[in-house]
Amino acid sequence: MIQHPVFQNRQTIGIYFGTWIFIAGIHFSLLYFLYDQKLLVSIVDSLLFNLLYAILGLAIWYIVRFSLPQTHSLYTLVVNQFASVLIILLLWLGLSFSALKYLFDAYEKYKDFLDSSIPWRLISGTFFYFLLVLVYYLFIYYQNLQDKIRDESRLNEAVRESELNLLKSQINPHFLFNSLNSISSLTITDPAKAQEMTVKLSDFLRYSVSQNDSGFTKLDMEMDNIGKYLDIEKTRFGPKLSYTFDIPDSCKQFEIPVMILQPLYENAVKYGVYESTGEVSIRTQVIKNKNLLEIRIENNFEPGAPSRKGAGIGLKNIRERMKLIYHDDSLLQTQNKDQIFSVTICIPEKKRTT
Repeated sequence: MIQHPVFQNRQTIGIYFGTWIFIAGIHFSLLYFLYDQKLLVSIVDSLLFNLLYAILGLAIWYIVRFSLPQTHSLYTLVVNQFASVLIILLLWLGLSFSALKYLFDAYEKYKDFLDSSIPWRLISGTFFYFLLVLVYYLFIYYQNLQDKIRDESRLNEAVRESELNLLKSQINPHFLFNSLNSISSLTITDPAKAQEMTVKLSDFLRYSVSQNDSGFTKLDMEMDNIGKYLDIEKTRFGPKLSYTFDIPDSCKQFEIPVMILQPLYENAVKYGVYESTGEVSIRTQVIKNKNLLEIRIENNFEPGAPSRKGAGIGLKNIRERMKLIYHDDSLLQTQNKDQIFSVTICIPEKKRTT
């Protein structure tokens, strides 16, 4: 149920009754200066007629509220409004004339003026009625539009959140399978390392699952989890894989989307380490550039090594997430030069809402 527009807050109450007092002031000026009525008569006439209409005008809202075009035919609406305006005018003029004639029974000049003013009072009363009807209808349509916008926003947010959750859930299953296979082998050859790898894999997966609903996380938390991932892979590949992080302390508390970097490191391992016979180094450099956090991840690869075919899900995943979150699909750049593949991702500073 839409609340009465006049009683939304103190401001709307003030505007409504302030408008009627202003109209009463004009009414008073016409009676006193143009029609040469007495001061007291002019004051009472203007206040009584306009404040009474202001009260009746509040009731017009309920007539409008339950006579909407989408729920009634045009014929019904016309009949309802015609009947309503007649009732409002009869109440308004009947009560006002009765009160004024009773109060100023001795003023013959004013009583004659009162009777002669019926036509223009009818016209002004009809004008006020349909003006209020128009204002109330506009208010209802505005409220309905705002409700529709809010509903669409909530729907879009739900769809957006579903898409983000779907994208975040696309962690390479091969990583999990290979890690479990490596742990299985290590339980025979190096049980202590198998236990260490199991703990890191458990921490890595726990972080991945527990962060799904938060949307954003601190860079240092994300990189700590990336470190666990790379340690797990290093256990598998040994000296073939090395990594370094160059992250200033001033950048560590910067908020980034959860798991946004994971596919980049998966790609670095998949396309750089798997087919290489020499050492592959994954280097991460982070800098703060005004309101942007620039994260550059690069890895060398062996020239001539057969490339592993993939669907390119990782980079596509990130681009789609960045577009959904920041409405910008140019925040991810890649470069392949001199046997160095690099990815630069720019993350805008998160705007907090209060």
